[in-house]
Amino acid sequence: MADLTSDSLCNICCVHYNAGLRCCALGTVVEGGNLFAKSGSVAWIVAPKTYELTRSWYCRNDAVTLANDNIGCGDWFIPSMEDLFLGNACRDFWDTCGSSNTSCGYWSTTSYNTTSCSWVVRFSNCANVLDSGCFFTFRNNTYCVRAFRKVFY
Repeated sequence: MADLTSDSLCNICCVHYNAGLRCCALGTVVEGGNLFAKSGSVAWIVAPKTYELTRSWYCRNDAVTLANDNIGCGDWFIPSMEDLFLGNACRDFWDTCGSSNTSCGYWSTTSYNTTSCSWVVRFSNCANVLDSGCFFTFRNNTYCVRAFRKVFY
C-alpha cells in the first residue's frame, strides 16, 4: 500500500492544515473520512460510505450537510467532474461503491448546460470525458453523492 511520503499519486491542492497526516497510509480513516490520495503536502479525504446519499442533482448538497453535521470540520464539498476523475484513479483507497459495484454513478458539480443537465461519473471505466463511464443527464435523476475534503499537511 502506498503511503503519504510518496508523491506518485494524484495531483491535488491545499485547503486545511494537519501535520499528522504525513505518517498516514492511503486508505486510513483520518479527519472524518478515508484518505484516498495525496500529492506533495496535500491529502484528499472522502466521507465514509455510511454518509453516501442517493439524490437528484438539486439535492446533492445534502451530502455536505450530512458530513458537516455528523463528522464536523465544516469544509466538505461535492466534487467537480475533474475531482471525481481523481477519485476514480484512487478508488482502491476509499470504501466506494466504485470498487464493489461498478454501476454506481456519482453526481459532480460540473454542469453540462446551465438549464437541465450535469455530469455523472461512473467509476467502472471513467478515465476521461470520452469514456462511457462519464455522462451527462437530467438533474432530476438520482445518483450517488459523497462529500470530499482537501487537507494540507
